[in-house]
Amino acid sequence: MAENLYENNVKELIKSIEECLQNKEKISCLILLYSTIDILVWLSRDPHDADATKDDFVSWIDEFLLPGSGLNCSADDLYAGRSALVHSYAQSWGVNQNFKGEIGKIHYVWGKVSKETVKHDNGNRLQQAAIDLPVEKLLTALQNAVQRFNNSLIDNRTLFELVDERSQKYFI
Repeated sequence: MAENLYENNVKELIKSIEECLQNKEKISCLILLYSTIDILVWLSRDPHDADATKDDFVSWIDEFLLPGSGLNCSADDLYAGRSALVHSYAQSWGVNQNFKGEIGKIHYVWGKVSKETVKHDNGNRLQQAAIDLPVEKLLTALQNAVQRFNNSLIDNRTLFELVDERSQKYFI
């Protein structure tokens, strides 16, 4: 496997996310976080598909990121959050994007903030369904997901070869 290539690039992405978080570069942190997930999804998508899909994203999140994370959201919530932020630079995914589901806004929580503080920060927040998503917890979940994904490469030779082939093409 182009192990060093794959691992070095993923480590670099995680390090960049951590630096953005530390420097309070909030939007950059989230975009890098969601993009890292997208890259891992792309690497592991069905061998017959040219591009990753929403279903690929949701499956990867359900298999690698959410188990044991303690995050109070679904894979669909994270897909909607990713789509809103990366494609629209927004907090919620618009109705014109053909996304079906009961998804509200994601309120990204930074640092140690109580729920009461979050609710008071946005007066109209109480009137709509929203998910409080602690970014530090999301980063930890991603770090654990990368480890789970790497472990799956050890156990699944077909996936290992697929990621190896794709990482050689994808990473420079």
